[in-house]
Amino acid sequence: MDKYFGIIIFSSFFLLNACVSSASTMENPLQSQPSETFTVLFSDTSTMHKETNYYNALLELQQTYQTDTPSLIIIDATEHDIVRYFNIEQFPTIIVLTGEKENLRIEGPFSKDEILAHLIEVYHLDKEVLNPLIQSLS
Repeated sequence: MDKYFGIIIFSSFFLLNACVSSASTMENPLQSQPSETFTVLFSDTSTMHKETNYYNALLELQQTYQTDTPSLIIIDATEHDIVRYFNIEQFPTIIVLTGEKENLRIEGPFSKDEILAHLIEVYHLDKEVLNPLIQSLS
């Protein structure tokens, strides 16, 4: 009986040790160059109605600043490893990254104009292009 109990304890130790070491050594699943800036939108397709402002802000930004905006990556809530790596707790969430550095995080409900204002600031875009929008936010 003691022999089986020892085997169970010993096996549990190795199993738990393997779980801890794999979680702590997880590398960034979105590999990029250290100087590359890109935007990641974490989206949950089951609650798309809550994400309309995010999509509208990103579309308006792309249409207005066509070549000046960083790449956009959309990650679905079902991609658990990436969601866990970036510690995403609510959807939608936008993160702007340069290499490993997080420049901006917007989580939860925001208006399209608020999202636009944050993105314009972090991307260092010319606010005069969207001057009517910026004035309405002041």
